Amino acid sequence: MQLSFLDERTEVQKIREQIKTPGMSASPTAVSSHPRLSVQAFWLTFSKLIAALLNIALPILVVRMMSQTEYGLFRQAFLFTATATNVAAMGLGMSAFYFAPRYPDRGGQIALNILIYNAIAGWVPLVVLAFYPQILRLLFRTNELIPLAFLLGILVFLTLMASLVQQLPSALQDVRYSTIFIVGTQLVRSVVMVVAVLLFHTVKSLIIAAVLSQLVNVATLYWYLDKRFPKFWTRFDRQFFREQLAYALPYGAVGLVWVIQKDLDNYFVSATLGPRDYAIYAIGWLEVPLITLFLESVVQVLTVRVSKLQHEGRKDEILRITAAATARLAAVQMPLYMLLLVAGHDLIVLFYTRAYEASARIFSVSITLLLFTLFLVDPIGRAYKELRIKGLAIKIGAFVVLFSLLIPVIRHFGMMGAAVIAVVVQIGERLGQGWLAARTVNAKLKDAKLYRDSFKIAGLTAASGLFAYFIRNLISPPLLIPRILAVGVAFVVIYVPTFYLMRLPGWEYISKERIQSLVRNQMWRMKRMTRLAV
Repeated sequence: MQLSFLDERTEVQKIREQIKTPGMSASPTAVSSHPRLSVQAFWLTFSKLIAALLNIALPILVVRMMSQTEYGLFRQAFLFTATATNVAAMGLGMSAFYFAPRYPDRGGQIALNILIYNAIAGWVPLVVLAFYPQILRLLFRTNELIPLAFLLGILVFLTLMASLVQQLPSALQDVRYSTIFIVGTQLVRSVVMVVAVLLFHTVKSLIIAAVLSQLVNVATLYWYLDKRFPKFWTRFDRQFFREQLAYALPYGAVGLVWVIQKDLDNYFVSATLGPRDYAIYAIGWLEVPLITLFLESVVQVLTVRVSKLQHEGRKDEILRITAAATARLAAVQMPLYMLLLVAGHDLIVLFYTRAYEASARIFSVSITLLLFTLFLVDPIGRAYKELRIKGLAIKIGAFVVLFSLLIPVIRHFGMMGAAVIAVVVQIGERLGQGWLAARTVNAKLKDAKLYRDSFKIAGLTAASGLFAYFIRNLISPPLLIPRILAVGVAFVVIYVPTFYLMRLPGWEYISKERIQSLVRNQMWRMKRMTRLAV
């Protein structure tokens, strides 16, 4: 089923594609026509689906080629890389989603500003790791990563410089290149890392492979920028640079707390229990791309549209478009959650072997976040600058609570306790941010009726999940694949027909007419390709 989240049966059928703006430098420029929101969301989601599958497939191979301790070291190395990159970036890349819709003809300058900042910020972790590699021992309580410190510094620097390769085309609503780059960059990364692990079986070889893939990404980014904005590097505007920093850095401070909070439980588990147990804990979270797959695509597109509506002062439209987006997202995210909850244990054992069976309990806790990502508050938070301070206060409070509780919780309840407290704190923070966003757009209790389709989807998902769980338990536990298939079939048998009969958001994509049209189109394409081949 396609993920598109503007319900065309609602009033949200027409959203203005242009902002009236006089002038060039100080005011936004007229926006050209872009693909429909549903089209952008679908292709962004499709590309992220392929990228996530590639990203998930890599650990499945790595766990079979490395010992549990070596795999834990591998995850520690890339955990540090991700944290250092996000902290150094300070969220400046996301400013493209605010400025690009307002100044589409200045996309080259927007990208140049981000690249200049990233180049400066990227030197900080590189220099620290080059002259004080012992910082890795302080973080992970192991000396194994110290010889790899300089390589990790290079990887952080290149990752920062390449970060725009996926963000900028999405911000510019360039669906074609956004899809190509999201899939292509992940494909290149997966290929070089698979070659590295097959040939060398070492953590160092995987870091070198990641460095090579980021070099390819940097080259791709500069090719795209020069193609789209020729000689973009000659158009630096100091005032515009300051304006972009003034917008992004406060959000970056909020993002900094979020990044550290998001990874905090990983560092505590790793340092307290060691790389072997951390390998089990890391598998339990089953990679961030799976958890945020559809959310990221929706948020990127919705941020652009909410930003326009905020500029026009149309809070009622923001409410409606957010509710419609939530329903379309729920139609995919809720079934995904339920399927993973019911079949999660069997999937973990099948993909990662019995050695990681303990990860299944962690996984059942971590996927709870799928439900609470349905609170689409980030686009509103980015559109309304006045939410920055309050949002930061909520994040700092959540961070303090998590930091204070992790050590005693891990000592008494182990890694399972760490997973539970990390999820509970994130849920509490999400609810707080949702309350702030609701107040900002003047949401009332009566506006809950806008989410009635989401409530219906929740009920249908629960009923389908219970039936799937019952069917799964009729099959012998060693038969992993039959159990997984039974869960999928049992769930679909209940969910899909009822979804269609209730005419829930997205039902038109599984209608007889749409399926027949899809089949006809595919047959026509196959015949055309056959004729061309002959």
